[in-house]
Amino acid sequence: MVGLSRAIKQEWLDKTVELVAQGLNEGKIKEKLNEYLSFEINSPTNLRKTREILMNVWYRSSSSVPDIWEAALKAYDSDKANKLALSWAMILLAYPVFSDVCGLIGKVIQIQDTFSTAWLKEKLLSVWGERTTLYHSSDKILQTLKNLGGIENVKVGVYKVRSYPVKDMATIKIMLLVLLEMKKKSYYEIPELSNVPVYFPFDYNVSLEWLHNEPEINISNFGGKMVVTAE
Repeated sequence: MVGLSRAIKQEWLDKTVELVAQGLNEGKIKEKLNEYLSFEINSPTNLRKTREILMNVWYRSSSSVPDIWEAALKAYDSDKANKLALSWAMILLAYPVFSDVCGLIGKVIQIQDTFSTAWLKEKLLSVWGERTTLYHSSDKILQTLKNLGGIENVKVGVYKVRSYPVKDMATIKIMLLVLLEMKKKSYYEIPELSNVPVYFPFDYNVSLEWLHNEPEINISNFGGKMVVTAE
């Protein structure tokens, strides 16, 4: 299932976190999101789809990844938090297609400065297959990436990426826990963790010493190298 059929904004994610953190039940959160989103979205269908995406990212993750969800909510509440990075991580968990798009962009910008819509759609179709919904969804994902500030247009159909420093270690920890939860690789060498394609807009660093002090992160010796593994 592609699922990510509407473009979303950071302020909508912030509002969702605010409501979830209040401990409201699902029905009440939906009611308040409907009211909040109705100022920008006129179509009842589009409003419902947008609301469900927000719920999947920041509400339903409470049952699928409760430990990460709880830690992410706690980190979000800090003045030091990078809220963009935290929401980005939770979208990666909720929507594999978002993860694949970010991974493709993150890899290509390591060798060139820009990428095109046409290139991205071609690569995405090679991974997901020919799906009508994917053409629509890929546009919405690109718009979401623009809304969040991860990419910007160089010209029509061509984008460059933007970069944001992440200093808050609680935020970085959530990013790594999400990365390991996705299980795209069985292990990561320590230097890799600071240069993961799916987190292409974020500039952050992790040290072996810090990793050793985080009990949720499993460090092993593999082939004479220190690696972090997904349990």
